[in-house]
Amino acid sequence: MKNSCTSMPSRRALLISAATLTAAPLLAHAANTRGKAIRIVVPFPAGGGTDVMGRLIALELGRELNATVIVDNVPGATGTLGSAQVARSAPDGFTLLLGISATHSIAPALFKDLKYSPERDFVALARIAHGGNVLVANAKYAADTLPEMLALVKRSGAPLMYGSWGTGSGGHLAVESIRLSTGIPMEHVPYKGVAPLLQDLAGGQIEVAMADVAGALPLLQAGKIKALAVSGRKRSSALPQVPTLVESGVAFDTEIWYTLFAPAKLSPVEVQRLAQASAQVLLQPRVVEKIRSLGMEAEPISREAFEKQWHEDTAVWARLGTSGEGQRRHCELNKNNYRRPQHGIHFLSQKSTVPQAVWTAHSAVPAIVAGSPLLEAIRTCHVQTLLGAQASGQ
Repeated sequence: MKNSCTSMPSRRALLISAATLTAAPLLAHAANTRGKAIRIVVPFPAGGGTDVMGRLIALELGRELNATVIVDNVPGATGTLGSAQVARSAPDGFTLLLGISATHSIAPALFKDLKYSPERDFVALARIAHGGNVLVANAKYAADTLPEMLALVKRSGAPLMYGSWGTGSGGHLAVESIRLSTGIPMEHVPYKGVAPLLQDLAGGQIEVAMADVAGALPLLQAGKIKALAVSGRKRSSALPQVPTLVESGVAFDTEIWYTLFAPAKLSPVEVQRLAQASAQVLLQPRVVEKIRSLGMEAEPISREAFEKQWHEDTAVWARLGTSGEGQRRHCELNKNNYRRPQHGIHFLSQKSTVPQAVWTAHSAVPAIVAGSPLLEAIRTCHVQTLLGAQASGQ
């Protein structure tokens, strides 16, 4: 009779075998990734806060995975164009998305023809950062705080044109909350990203905008724009002197967040691998400090905790998004109030370089629309009505 020790594998052999089986998918992935880059899609233009955050994470994730990780900017449609691209991509771990609250909590409430379902088409790997946006104004704007801005608009009687990085963005709806809370007339100027928005703000083409803190910081530090208030539950670590919307009298404290997503059908092994690597990145002191310098907080949480926050935020934004129909009705009822040429000059800037004659000459209107980044960005009905009135000679 053979000795049992020779006929059965030892405990040590079993442990080694189990460890080998567990590591096999990771080793296979490592072998398959040689020479192939991981792509993080940033669904906004280069230069904005999402882009800055994406490049930081790409650099650090590449170090953690010992792999090449690149950023691919796919801007358009308030971040939904790039998000839809990732939703349709192969679930192989090579295409990820740096999504934000606008693409994954706000968009479902506003866009009926959204080309993806955030909850069905994506799996969250890690919340990278969270915090608020910042309400900013041109450096020469007459108000220095949100209460002063509200008083100024009330005295003028004319709607305040404000910018954000797109229709349905977190910035758009944060300012919509100010309008609903205070009742002051405000109209939205959507841009294709934070960078062109802030360029027009610093240049005086618009007077007020809601932007992400990371994108606004360089211009704030240069004195070309100024901060009036921040959204979120607490003051920004990068702008500790700037009060929150709640401190300024507006009851709105919903946060924005940046989260690394993958296509939903990514294998559980790959989800675990990428989630663990992302978690390790967020424990690096240099990463935490860099995120704080961008006006956000790292503060990693479990994937389950983030999914809870994600669902709760989606419900909040859905309620706020329903106010859009009221705004459209208001626009239709008041369109005759926006037919005077001087309103057009006020909407742009009191110091606009556009000649007064441009707003009274039918032949000049198409040239302005084609040549001005501001007017190309405008989608609101008030300014459409203005242009239509000028074109018809009213």
